Amino acid sequence: MRNYWTVMIVMVLVVIGAGCSNGSKGNEGKEGEVSNEYRGDIQNTGVFEASGLPKLTGLKWKFKLNEKTNSSPVLSGNLLYIGDEEGTFYAINTSDGSKKWTFKANGKIRSSATVVNDSVYFMDGSSTMYALEASSGTVIWENKLDDSLANQIISDHWDYYISSPAIVEDTIYIGSEGKSFYALNRINGEIKWTFNTESAVHGKAVVAEDKVFIAEFSGAVTALEQSSGKKLWSINHGLLHGGLAYKEGILYYGSRDQFVYGTKGETGEVLWSYQSPSGSWLGSSAAVNDKFVVIGSSDANVVHVFDRTSNKLVFDFKVEKTRVFGSPSIAGNIVYFGTAYTETINPRDAFYAVDLDTGKELWRYEGGKFPILSSPVIGDGVIYYSSQDGYVNALH
Repeated sequence: MRNYWTVMIVMVLVVIGAGCSNGSKGNEGKEGEVSNEYRGDIQNTGVFEASGLPKLTGLKWKFKLNEKTNSSPVLSGNLLYIGDEEGTFYAINTSDGSKKWTFKANGKIRSSATVVNDSVYFMDGSSTMYALEASSGTVIWENKLDDSLANQIISDHWDYYISSPAIVEDTIYIGSEGKSFYALNRINGEIKWTFNTESAVHGKAVVAEDKVFIAEFSGAVTALEQSSGKKLWSINHGLLHGGLAYKEGILYYGSRDQFVYGTKGETGEVLWSYQSPSGSWLGSSAAVNDKFVVIGSSDANVVHVFDRTSNKLVFDFKVEKTRVFGSPSIAGNIVYFGTAYTETINPRDAFYAVDLDTGKELWRYEGGKFPILSSPVIGDGVIYYSSQDGYVNALH
């Protein structure tokens, strides 16, 4: 009888633990610290260790923001965090889509957040970096960084995002709305080092190999020494408004020069490239697991899927007369993504689940058919994303 109850207790604990999973692999820093962040981990792979949603039931709930948003939700425990174009930052209960708390920032929020233990970090369009208590929204600290480019006339309609924080232990790595990239003290927001750039860094940095890898909007991909910010190497492409992804020594990314690249992290050597057809930009960040590299395109109207070992194109998934700017996310053998800005008078943007092994569509959710610039966050049996009608959506 004692053994029976021991087994039952263990089973209950396992079920409870599974139910609390947020799907992200997280970034383990100091002992006892785990961060939940945009693109799933510190390498920006876009891979989530969750069951995902192989079969769609429908909309679980949706939450109305004060304004539309270009940023992506981040999941930590039973709360979802996201900001909007009005400058309001939200904590949303995942159980029913109700509001936990809000915080008003100084500028538009196009950055996605990172949560470390009981603190949540993000940047607004005025280049103010915030640390808030994750449970209440109370300000821990804020730091106004270089915003020398923020007030210039916006000449690029397609530049949707600003930098999101990459956090390792007690250091935040982030770009700004100026010509500066920073390492900040996570505890008090003080600057540890600064690297001067030629343009803004809008993609989330990758931290690996004792290096920090950044992509400037101007097209420069640069490796910095993690401890000092010293430049180690740099190469140039066309404009880059997506971020970098990293897997086993290789950086994966797309550019407006129509190419997808695989670049060696140690040296900056371009190992392979692929030109997307139809003069298409590659605006999304890549998602990378053990088998595949997945990236969205604009005018080619496809999502490209490459074999990560051979670097060869496996298949193109066609999205009829629309584009993919939001970065795809992967759980198991399924990739999830949304489309944006249908090229017809009748909008038809939708959210998709595609089997990577077969290339077949598993399901799509059309909802309000509004553009989706968000990268989805994946939990067990639920998917969260935002859309341009100002809603955060939970599918189950």
